[in-house]
Amino acid sequence: MASTMDFQKFLATYVNTNMAPGAIGYDEHFLVHDLLTSMVQSDADAFANNTGLQVLFAICCAMKRADLVPALFAAILAGSDSSSDTETLQLFYRTRETINIIWPFVGVPQIIPAALGLAGYLKSRGITELETNRRRPDFGHDDVALGTTTRTSIYKASANSEVFAMLNAYHGDFSYVLNAIGFGYNIGRTASLGIPLPEAELILTSALVALNATRQAGSHVKACVAFGYSENSLRAVVAAADKLAQWLGQRLNPIDIGELARQSRLNLSMV
Repeated sequence: MASTMDFQKFLATYVNTNMAPGAIGYDEHFLVHDLLTSMVQSDADAFANNTGLQVLFAICCAMKRADLVPALFAAILAGSDSSSDTETLQLFYRTRETINIIWPFVGVPQIIPAALGLAGYLKSRGITELETNRRRPDFGHDDVALGTTTRTSIYKASANSEVFAMLNAYHGDFSYVLNAIGFGYNIGRTASLGIPLPEAELILTSALVALNATRQAGSHVKACVAFGYSENSLRAVVAAADKLAQWLGQRLNPIDIGELARQSRLNLSMV
């Protein structure tokens, strides 16, 4: 069913309200050509099947510019050969998983503009109901075990088990929720929804790099190396985050991908 909803008016009401006064606005040429295209061209295999786009979405959210996500989402669909409802929903479901992956690490207020903007875009297309509104089962005790398994897979190359030991010893509730929800219910179930764990980890790593969470980003870069991502692909993620930061008038801490990759391989050799 066709919709008469004004998407731009929707964005102004629900999405762009978090923008700081004087903040730079959406720039399709910069975001699509200078960032996304150059990143994908750097490693076509690593960023195939819209993975590069999801990485960019994660970076935008982490830099408190989730308002860029719905406009970029719409631009990518407008630039495709056919933007049918099927294609729109396919991209939406992948982007929804990106939001699920990163929200515990980025923060809910930084995600809401993207989530509402995507909902508004679907409404503007006349898509008012989803056949698969929930794709995960209800949260259960198995998510605790799944979180532990997922977390072990991710951090096997980091050699920093003391971090989670301290969190568990002194921040029990936080540690439980991070493990069960963040690594279990969210990230641990992405594989059954079409996003393998290595891809989910790359998306999360991109957000951590953009957050300037240097220590955490380093641990997750090591995880990406352990999952088989090349140093070149990880440098492309860092370069994209750096370019967006500069565009926004920000600076990110440097990340030595080569050294982190060396440490990852060394730690793996001792597992």
